[in-house]
Amino acid sequence: MPIYEFRCRQCHRTTSIFVKSISSPVEATCASCGSKAMERLIGRFGISRTVRDVHEFYDNPNSPDYYKDPRNIGRWTEEKFAQMGMEMPAKIRDMIDGAREGELPGAVKDLQPNIGEI
Repeated sequence: MPIYEFRCRQCHRTTSIFVKSISSPVEATCASCGSKAMERLIGRFGISRTVRDVHEFYDNPNSPDYYKDPRNIGRWTEEKFAQMGMEMPAKIRDMIDGAREGELPGAVKDLQPNIGEI
């Protein structure tokens, strides 16, 4: 179901026309002045993505918005502690859980435990 865009040759305004199928004839009339002297434009297009595709893109650490979400920082922190075979301090666990519930953590320096706490 395409949306075609046309520019009026009289008033130079753009009109978008929704068509139910590609094979349907299109009779463009300017929505502003009513003129039928229209020229078809090459419009923008969209790419359909499934929910899975969207999650894969934004859950990918290489995407630019990944670390803007504090939940992803927590996920990364959990993975690093697990990779190092270390137990996560309770203070950090509480901050990660809070971030998942929408409570933003304090300053980053508060996340760093003292060497003696680990």
